[in-house]
Amino acid sequence: MPIDPSMTVADIIKKHPGARAVLQRFGLDACCGGAHPLEFACRAHKVDPGEVRKAIDATLATGVVIHRDMTVREILEAYPSTVGVFDRHGLMGCGGAQGPVEPLGWFAQVHHVDLDTLMEDLQAAAVSGAVPVAEPITPQALARENLYRRFLKTALLFTFSGGTLLGALALILMAVRGELGGIGRGIIQVHGHYQLFGWVGLFVVGVAYHILPRLTGVPLPSYRMASLSFVLLVLGTILRVGQALDPGGVRTTTLLAGGLMEVLGCGLFAWAVARLLMPRASRLEAYQAYLVFGTGWLVVASLLNLSHAWYLSSRAVFEVPPFLNVPYLSVFLVGFVTFWILGVSLRTLPVFMGLQARPNVAWAVSVPLSLSLVVMVIGESSYLAGGGAAARTTFGAGGILLAVCLGIVTWALGIFGPAGEREPGMDRGYEKFLRLGYAWLLISGGMLAVFSVLAIRGADMNHALVGAYRHALTVGFITTIMIGMASRIVPVFRGVPIHSVRMREWSFWLLATGNVIRVAFQSLSGFYGAAWLRVAGLSGVLELTALLLFGLNIWRTLNAETPDDVAVKDWKPPIASETRVGDLLAAYPDLLPVFVRNGFAPLANPILRRTVARSVSVAQACRMHGVDLPRFLGQLTEAHGRPSA
Repeated sequence: MPIDPSMTVADIIKKHPGARAVLQRFGLDACCGGAHPLEFACRAHKVDPGEVRKAIDATLATGVVIHRDMTVREILEAYPSTVGVFDRHGLMGCGGAQGPVEPLGWFAQVHHVDLDTLMEDLQAAAVSGAVPVAEPITPQALARENLYRRFLKTALLFTFSGGTLLGALALILMAVRGELGGIGRGIIQVHGHYQLFGWVGLFVVGVAYHILPRLTGVPLPSYRMASLSFVLLVLGTILRVGQALDPGGVRTTTLLAGGLMEVLGCGLFAWAVARLLMPRASRLEAYQAYLVFGTGWLVVASLLNLSHAWYLSSRAVFEVPPFLNVPYLSVFLVGFVTFWILGVSLRTLPVFMGLQARPNVAWAVSVPLSLSLVVMVIGESSYLAGGGAAARTTFGAGGILLAVCLGIVTWALGIFGPAGEREPGMDRGYEKFLRLGYAWLLISGGMLAVFSVLAIRGADMNHALVGAYRHALTVGFITTIMIGMASRIVPVFRGVPIHSVRMREWSFWLLATGNVIRVAFQSLSGFYGAAWLRVAGLSGVLELTALLLFGLNIWRTLNAETPDDVAVKDWKPPIASETRVGDLLAAYPDLLPVFVRNGFAPLANPILRRTVARSVSVAQACRMHGVDLPRFLGQLTEAHGRPSA
């Protein structure tokens, strides 16, 4: 029965609850508490009453009810045919096959989709009931979806071995001896490399592979290339341990091979980012400009790192000198990591936290920020190499401009300004990490500005103060932001709650306390003597404990069982031409004699079945060995007693 336009909005909702979603779409749901007739409310909101009635009648006729407060998971459960609409707008498996517990209105904001258009598309898909043929949840499909997990877990392993653990040991030795340094043979620089490429680099790259396709609506160009970049980055980082070996052929090969692998791994990542942003190259948004700059700086950092490997090998020394190492650190930490953090923040935090961001200002600052880094790095290298007043002025000018630009971008993000409407029902414990992290960015920028002014005035650089500045940037800003963002996005990626809220809170306070102690007391040691370093040494224990708690918390969240994990446990591959030989034999060992009888004798070796055979399909194997594919599939089917797929 058609809707009577003389009925009040409240009466319509009371009689037909399914009409609420339609009225919300036209902005009529809360009109004066719903006390006015529909026709009057439409005139007041300058909406065509006939269009509203038609939309309500269509909804009531089909029985499809979709409104902005429904979660993506609820919509997918009620109307499976809508999955194609969500995927088209960037869902792409986020939250697993069940979808995230995220209100539709917020999904539209996060993915920059017009809500009314999205609801109309979902309504049409739900009415059609045509569920698209989805790729089955196989171990391979789940591995592609969970690519980021191997990056994040490996990043944690790096920081808990040669990264934070070794750094904490160095701090303890520093406190006992009352002086900076204390570990020779380049071990501290190996520790730094594990923190940069192993911990931060793998973390950022892994998250980027997962979120960038969903933010741009463009699928990852190649899962194999992304996986290869993972292998190259991991092996390259591990091989940096060659810096501590005795000079010789083994050391040279290890260092150069590792550096080259990291260049190739970063190159593959840059290729993927370019392919993901290419469809929007003519109209890049502010956040995308920062991602482009940041990715370019990563490639530069990898090339500088390769040059360091050559320097160490050709000079038979154990440490990269400051005039080469310090500019490299600036390129990696500010150019790559900070640009990526700023880019992701500009895209997500205004929605997550209701920030009043100014993207146009951030866009305008992106080029000066990058240019200031170029100037600072050039001056930094020349200054540390013994350059005169010109080098000091170049470094100082670049540092001051960089600090100013970082302050402007932070202001443009609105992280410390008043918050507007925020995502409903979301645990906000992650927000204090983000605000504290950006506070440390401003503090580190202020410290950089002070160093820059002192450099212009001809003062010698105080190494204790420089170390405090760098810690404020790396742990205060970068690590704190990484922990906060991971606490927010990893549960959404997995479609599960964070493992422990209490562990997250302990991580925050331990990390915050440890970082304050390290920066404050190391700075004091620069003015009042090395005795203050004994107090700074305590910070290493606090920060390591914070990271251990965070790592355990995120690891368990990553390992939380989801419906997708349950689905693949009982998965069996079909006896089909495209099935991988290794997968087929792992599921059906009784088929091995058929393979051997047809000329695949090497498969009798279990090592080959677990390695090479997992990358070759049945069709490919038959072509390589000249075996008739249809006849062979028939033999396999007969041997196992099941129909061929």
